[in-house]
Order: sequence, then structure tokens, then C-alpha cells
Amino acid sequence: MNQKIIASLFRLLAFFLVLPACKIAYVPNTFNSPLLRNRGDAQLNVWGGSAGFEVQTAIAATDNIGLMVNGQYQQDKKTEGDTEITEKRTLVEGAVGYTERFSDMGIFEIYAGGGVGQVPAHFRNITWNGTPDITYSRWFIQPALGFCNDWLDFSVVNRLSLVDIGPQRNWFYEPGIVGKIGYKSIRLVGCFGFSFPLRGYDQRYWDNQLVTISLGLHVNFGKRILED
Repeated sequence: MNQKIIASLFRLLAFFLVLPACKIAYVPNTFNSPLLRNRGDAQLNVWGGSAGFEVQTAIAATDNIGLMVNGQYQQDKKTEGDTEITEKRTLVEGAVGYTERFSDMGIFEIYAGGGVGQVPAHFRNITWNGTPDITYSRWFIQPALGFCNDWLDFSVVNRLSLVDIGPQRNWFYEPGIVGKIGYKSIRLVGCFGFSFPLRGYDQRYWDNQLVTISLGLHVNFGKRILED
């Protein structure tokens, strides 16, 4: 039974990894929910999954103010007739946030920021005569509630994103969870999230990837204090 469950999970992950092969413009990046404890707490995440290859950093400038920088890169190769086409999706973004500990192990955080990137110009219901790739921007606000100790971080994240691609802007509600398990400085990380458009399907000019699944490695470089 356990082998069947594991095989089903791998098939599900493989399914979501090939989703960008469809004509999708917006592939949301993996959540960065750092749950910074105190001034000097700094960390690095490296991810791979349905959102491509990602690098995330975060640092606590004070006990309550955090800064983050995230990067995303995804490349897909397709064959159309006798021609091989390479599609790339990139994003670089930054954010500033506020962190408040409400118990020895509980943390509330909220980040706001934005970034720019490039995506394939996959549009519907309109004629597009521009380049095959197009620059886009995204702005977001991301509150999260987290639990943390020496071996586990767990976050429930809610992100509201404004994505501007070509002829249209769309709002997205993006909830998800992030887990980090290991001992203190080095942990395995996993993320599962959704991306729901807030504009009707028939009114949109481009599509988004609904589900994000990513796995990676977390490294902490700063001093972490769990108790006052």
C-alpha cells in the first residue's frame, strides 16, 4: 500500500511538472515564508519543481523588519513541426516585511513587494503580433502564520498578486503551505500552493498554472532565538 501511495505521489508531481508545456503565461513562484526570529537571522532556499529552479534569500534587518529577494528560472523545450522551440520564464523580485512573535513558537509575518520577469507571449482571444517573449511585472502582499522550533518550521500562507502581462492585468489569490524539516541550520523544504484568478475565465487573455509543488534545501546563516 505504501509503495502505491508513493508511486501515486510521484505521478502527481510529474503531472504538475509538465503543466507549463501547455500554453500558460503565468507560473507563480514558490512562497518564501522565512519566519525570521530576530535581528541577524538570515537564510537561503534553493528549490526545484513545477515553478522551475528558484533561489530565495531573506534577512532580518531588525527584530521585526525583514527583507527578501527571490529569483525564478524555468525552461521548456517544445517541438512544433520540424522546429524545436525553447520557452523561458524568469522572475526577480524583492520585498520588505514585518514579523511579530505572538508566542515562543508562533510567528505572524506580512511581506509586500514586487518584481519583473519574462514569459512566453501566450495569449487567447486576441491577435498578437509582438515578440514571442514578453516582459511582465507582479506586485504582491503576503501574510502568513507560522509555527517554528529547532526542527520544524510550518507556514500557512495567503498571497494576493497583481500580475501585468501584455494587454491585461489580473489579480490572483494564492494560498499555500510551506514546511521546513531538519535540525536548526539545514533543513529539507517543501511547498504546495494554488493560484486562483479573480477575473472570469472567459474574460482573461492569458492562462496561469493552478498548482505549485516544489521541494528544496534550506540553510540558515544567522542567530535564531526561540525564547525571550
